[in-house]
Amino acid sequence: MKKSLLIQVFYWSSVLLVFTLIFGFSWQSPLLAFYFSALLLPILIITTYFFNSFLVPKYLLTGRYKKFALYFFYMLVVSLYCEIMVSLFSFVIIAGMDKAVVNLEGISIFTLGISLYLVVFLTAFIKLVIRFQQKEELVASLESDKAKNQQENLLVRAQRKNHLIALDELFYIESLNDYVKIVTADSELITREKITSLNNKLPDRFIRIHRSFLVNSEKVTSFTATEISILNTTLPISRTYKKQAVEILERLQPNS
Repeated sequence: MKKSLLIQVFYWSSVLLVFTLIFGFSWQSPLLAFYFSALLLPILIITTYFFNSFLVPKYLLTGRYKKFALYFFYMLVVSLYCEIMVSLFSFVIIAGMDKAVVNLEGISIFTLGISLYLVVFLTAFIKLVIRFQQKEELVASLESDKAKNQQENLLVRAQRKNHLIALDELFYIESLNDYVKIVTADSELITREKITSLNNKLPDRFIRIHRSFLVNSEKVTSFTATEISILNTTLPISRTYKKQAVEILERLQPNS
């Protein structure tokens, strides 16, 4: 949340700087150019967010093109009117109607409109690129999760050998200081791998119930809010993992 806010502040600060430089080149007073750009900034922000957060998702992306065109026209009229009012205010109040200070051609309705909607459409393009990247990342994540959930074995390095453990036979994993114990129906395997690393390799049916325990939810014979029974062993459920663990275990229970 804080990172997103900082990005927004940086983006709009950059827009303010660019507008100040643009008007500052044609005006005698860079400070006046800054004041004028600062007064335009709220109009830029409101118009941009109205277009990208309301018009596009509600009308354009849903195929309601007539509504989109109508509201876009309203937005265009209102935003240009507000920009003209800001221009008049800057010329009359701040510049004292001094044409030598303010270049009126630089604040024509055409120039203001082009500048405003360049920002609007640039922001829309940036949002589109970000959404495309997020979609690609989501697809990659889903494919990774699908592959992980379809795997049948776990490859573990222990005692200088690679061991292939069938997931259907894996009951739980226990972290013990510098090593991890992997418990199956008829054996135990000691490895130096971290329990978090093993958790990332395993399908969703393996759930963390404690910082020291990772269990195969399909092998749990009974459970309460504080402990589970598995392979004739009782394991604790810690407060940190309690909510998620209990919810998953309850979903696995057959409907009564």
